[in-house]
Amino acid sequence: MDAYYSFGMDQFQKEFISNLKFHRQRRNLTQARLAELCNVSNGTIGNIEAGKASPSFELILQLAKALEIHPAALFSLNYTPSVNYTKDQLEKSLTNMVNEILDAYFPQ
Repeated sequence: MDAYYSFGMDQFQKEFISNLKFHRQRRNLTQARLAELCNVSNGTIGNIEAGKASPSFELILQLAKALEIHPAALFSLNYTPSVNYTKDQLEKSLTNMVNEILDAYFPQ
């Protein structure tokens, strides 16, 4: 039996909230900035992340667009970082390494 079939609504909500926070923080967005990108109030995002409100289907699509992810990633059980997230992390690491090498060879 698939793991999703044994989940209740509360567990799906917990997964959604966890994934929403993960993706928002990964993009270095505050609740206020995410709200702005989705044309909703800051309180709306706060209430969703606190489990006090549930987003509409339209808002789920807006959240996914603002977070640059597929909407399904907000519901994924045991979410693992996406290819884009991994690529971003590698790019940051490589950029830092290259800058350190350049600084060592060409001090200012």
